[in-house]
Amino acid sequence: MIAFIHRYLGWRDWSVLTYNSIAENIFIIFFIGLREELFSTSFVLDFFVFFLFSMFSTSYGYLINDFADRELDAKHGKPNTFENDSSLKALLVVFIFGGISLALGLRFVKSQLFLCLWVGWVFLATFYSLRPLRLKEKGVLGLFAVVGAQRVFPILITFAAFRYYELSDIITFTCYVFFRGLSSDLNHQMEDYQKDLMTGTDTYAVENGLRKARKAFRLSLELEKVFLILCLLIMYFKLPGLNLYGISLIVPIVISYFLLCGLGWMKMIIQGPKLDVNPFVKDRKDLFQFTHHTFPSVVLPLYLLVILVSRSWIFVTILIFLIVYRKIYSVELIKNSFPMRAIRRVRVHLGDLF
Repeated sequence: MIAFIHRYLGWRDWSVLTYNSIAENIFIIFFIGLREELFSTSFVLDFFVFFLFSMFSTSYGYLINDFADRELDAKHGKPNTFENDSSLKALLVVFIFGGISLALGLRFVKSQLFLCLWVGWVFLATFYSLRPLRLKEKGVLGLFAVVGAQRVFPILITFAAFRYYELSDIITFTCYVFFRGLSSDLNHQMEDYQKDLMTGTDTYAVENGLRKARKAFRLSLELEKVFLILCLLIMYFKLPGLNLYGISLIVPIVISYFLLCGLGWMKMIIQGPKLDVNPFVKDRKDLFQFTHHTFPSVVLPLYLLVILVSRSWIFVTILIFLIVYRKIYSVELIKNSFPMRAIRRVRVHLGDLF
């Protein structure tokens, strides 16, 4: 059982926790909790059930993709979860994960919108990879399909599951998630460009060329930042009850992100278009990685969660979960983070001056 879980749920070093739209954008759930004042054990239970639902749903989507891509991955020399399995066993595993996702999702089906979105997501996640549609090989349509299946639908399902229906907020948050997902998938296509070209896989990057893909990637990264700023402003204006000495508790997090974006834009202006701003480079720990990944996935949710804890101690359970999940307890991880590296560099420069 442990081997089964590690192989199929923990595929590719537990990517189900890394490439999971709900986990990446978990701050949205905490915003809903604060906005709707859902300070109850029921909300905490919903959170944990929904997080498990997201894990198994994400696994279903990636496993069915691996099932459909066994031959192609073999040609690419890429690892595949089912490379040593029979078709029957692989299909059975996909059905098991789909079934667990179904069982967990039943908690939220009282919302008809949740049910409709869920059915739409299952269709898109399935036929993104499977024939006869195989949307992933449809150029720009495939690009929008993967962003829709991996990012947009999960976030819309989140709003439906927690019954949050303020349309302007949903549109703004979803646009942010869309561009975050678009950046990620464009990066993935650029990394696989040569392999996809050799095997005739008609991705957006292959159809339009690397130069155009890189331009779209840079634009998406900037739009991602713009929409996160708008999300933060929504929090500022729609969480008016969060004050300390007359100052909104959202102000520090808004100022922090403005500073990060400002530093990034200054660096791009000074160093020009040749500056590598790709936050997806492996082991990168700099301003751009922190702005695009660490801030929205770790700093922002942790900050909102601390505010939730100040409203009710029942949120300590989620706080402990987030600390363990994001390894915030790791001294080594904190020491190697961008802020700590920046502080060390400043100290060195000050030492040289004095």
